[in-house]
Amino acid sequence: MFNTTVQNVNYNQQTGKFEVKYKRSSSSIGEECDSMMEQFDYCIWAAGQNGKPRIPRYLFNLLKTGGPPPDEESDKEDNNVDNSTPVPFKGVILHSSHMSKFDAAVNGKRVVLIGDASSAEDLALQAVKKGAKKIYVLSRSGQGCCYETGSWPGKLNPETGKIEPFVEVYMALPYRVVQDGHGLKCNEMLWNDEEDVYEIDNEMPPLILKDIDTVIFCTGYVPNQEFLSPDLRFQNADVRFWTAPADFKMRSNAFTPEFGDIKPSEELDFSENVIPGVYRTVLMTNPKMMYITDLNSVVPLLELDVNAWYCLSLIVGDVKVPSKDEMERLVKEQMLEEMHVPYLRWSMDLEYFEMLNELPGKHWCNKYEDKRTLELEKQYIEYHLEIISRHMKGAHHPLSSSENGVQNEVFKKLLEILLHASYSRFLLNSDSPQSEWKTFRDVDGKDFRSVFTGQKAITLPRRWIDLETDRNHTYHDRTHKK
Repeated sequence: MFNTTVQNVNYNQQTGKFEVKYKRSSSSIGEECDSMMEQFDYCIWAAGQNGKPRIPRYLFNLLKTGGPPPDEESDKEDNNVDNSTPVPFKGVILHSSHMSKFDAAVNGKRVVLIGDASSAEDLALQAVKKGAKKIYVLSRSGQGCCYETGSWPGKLNPETGKIEPFVEVYMALPYRVVQDGHGLKCNEMLWNDEEDVYEIDNEMPPLILKDIDTVIFCTGYVPNQEFLSPDLRFQNADVRFWTAPADFKMRSNAFTPEFGDIKPSEELDFSENVIPGVYRTVLMTNPKMMYITDLNSVVPLLELDVNAWYCLSLIVGDVKVPSKDEMERLVKEQMLEEMHVPYLRWSMDLEYFEMLNELPGKHWCNKYEDKRTLELEKQYIEYHLEIISRHMKGAHHPLSSSENGVQNEVFKKLLEILLHASYSRFLLNSDSPQSEWKTFRDVDGKDFRSVFTGQKAITLPRRWIDLETDRNHTYHDRTHKK
C-alpha cells in the first residue's frame, strides 16, 4: 500500500500471526488517517540495508570535542599545529547521504572523506568535478576500492612536469583536532582484541592534514528496523562469534608459499555474508519472519532477486524450512568454506587480518599485474557467484540450472564483467599522461556486455570529468560554451 507508514510489527505467539499497526495518509490532501491493525501469516522485511546513516560515535565526538589533549611528546613534534587544549573542529561535518549540502561543502574547499568504499570513491570524484582544492580519503583497513584505485584525476605541475592528483588516500584515522580547529592529526590504527576498540599505532609517524574545511563520513548505513518488535530484529541475535574445528587447515592459495598455515583465532567473527541468527532469508527463531537483503554481494540486484524468490518458494510451500539445528549447521558450513578464501577469511579471523594488514604497500598482492593478485581476486568473486548459484537452485529461480556457479554460462559472463570492473580501478596508471583526467568510469564499454543479450555497454560521449548530468540524468559536456 502506498502512502503508508508502518508503526509496529509484533508476532502473536498464541495466534501465530503478525500484527501490523500502520497509518495511512490521503494522497490527495495529505491528511493522516487513524492507525489501523491487520494480521498476516508471514512478514518480509525488505526496507533495505541503507536505512539510517551510520556515523562512528567516537569519531563524531572527536570532531565535536577536539579529542584528548596532546601529550608532551606530541607538543614537541609540531608546536605550530598542536594545541595545549582540545578545540572542536570548526568546519562542516556531513554524512555521504547529505547530498543537498555537498556542492557548497566541497567547492573550493579542502575535504576529508572518512571511509574508503564505494561512497567515498564516488564522492571523491564528484568533489573533483565540483572544484574541490584537495580531497583526502582516510581508510581504516586499506581494503576498500579507494585504496585499490591506481590513479586519481589531477593537475599538471608545470615546474615538475608531473600530474599532482586532487585525491590522496591514506590508511589512517583522525585522533585529534589541531590547528585551532582547522586541522586533523591522524595515524594508523590497531585493533585491541581485549578492549574491543581501535587504538593508535604509536610506532607509525602521524599524518597531519592542515586547513581542512569539510569532513564527510562515508561510513555507510545501518538497517532501520525500529518498527519491528525486538524479537523480530536480526541485529539483536545473541550469537556473534563462532569457532573453527581444531584440525582446520586452509587450502593452498597464493599466500600459502609465503605464510604457510595460519592457525585461526580462538573466536571468529561472523562472515560479512551472514546475518547472525538468520539462515539465508529466514529468522531461525521464527521462520515466518524473513528478510530480503544483499549484504556484501558482488551482484546485489541479482542477489535481492534470488532472495525474493526464496521467500516466495517458502510461502507457497515449494521449499521446506530446515530445522533450527540444520540451519545453524548450514550457516557454519558456509562460514567454514569462506575461511578458505583469503579475502573473506580476513574479515572473520583477527590472526589472518593482522597478517594481511602488516604487508607493505609494495607487496605483490597490491600489484594487479601480478598473476597471484588476479588469482586471489578471481577466487573471491567466484565464491560469491557459487553461493548465489547454489541459492538459485534452492529457490527454484528461473536462471537456475544443473551447472554450478561459473560453470553456468550466465555466471561465466558475470565473472568476466566483475573482473574487468576490478581491472578498471587497479590498472589506472598515475604515470600515464591520461592520469590528469582518467577515472575507472572512462574504460571502454566493449568489455561490459549484457549477460543475456550481449549488448555492449554505452561508452561515455566525453571524458567523465568533463560531463555533467541534468535532472533527467542526461549527460552534457561541461566544457562546452554556449
